Amino acid sequence: MDYLVIPDFVERKGSLYLRSDHMNYSRSTLNSNWHQAREAEPKNYDINSFPIPPGRNLHTTTYARIGNITDGSLPLPTTKAALEQISLKDDFTEQVTRKNMIDVGSFANADISRNIPSAPNSGFGSVLPRHHPDHDKLHLETTHRADFTAPYPFTPAPECPPEFADNSAAYRKCISQFTDTADYRRVGKNTWQDESGVYANTHEKRRVFPSTNPIPERLTEGLL
Repeated sequence: MDYLVIPDFVERKGSLYLRSDHMNYSRSTLNSNWHQAREAEPKNYDINSFPIPPGRNLHTTTYARIGNITDGSLPLPTTKAALEQISLKDDFTEQVTRKNMIDVGSFANADISRNIPSAPNSGFGSVLPRHHPDHDKLHLETTHRADFTAPYPFTPAPECPPEFADNSAAYRKCISQFTDTADYRRVGKNTWQDESGVYANTHEKRRVFPSTNPIPERLTEGLL
């Protein structure tokens, strides 16, 4: 039985096997990546064959093919293929010439009336086709509303008036116009100079807490 014979490239004294993988040597010199260099061949333009920099041409590609395509029929680049779509503009222009369904010769024998007793009004066998009744219907319902409906009919309960009036706005503490002058939460015009003392819930406070006379009337009777 024949076995694959692997060359014995052992790193010993006098061996031509080098561990360098960042320098370019000739084909006779074996290094650690010699097999990778062989797999890259044949090259249409080998830049390493020009050791002198003035002789190199960096505009020349290394390979004049892609994969196994060697006849030069390379695929178009993405940008070039997109720019060439302007040549397809004539294929999508409106056709001016129209072919009439009835001409002068067939007008006398044509019967385009829908009211034919032997022909149905719609469907197969009708004189002229008709659209479906839901042809122009707009399906605006969402998937969740159409497919995930409630299993039982649901009727929302009527809204009852609240038992007590909502006076929570009168108990809210607004940001002070005098002690919190540098607060970023203040909004409105003249944010940093508003010292009118009128807040957003001033009207609600005056309605819930009406002003009263702190001096009893029995003490003011003798002064009048």
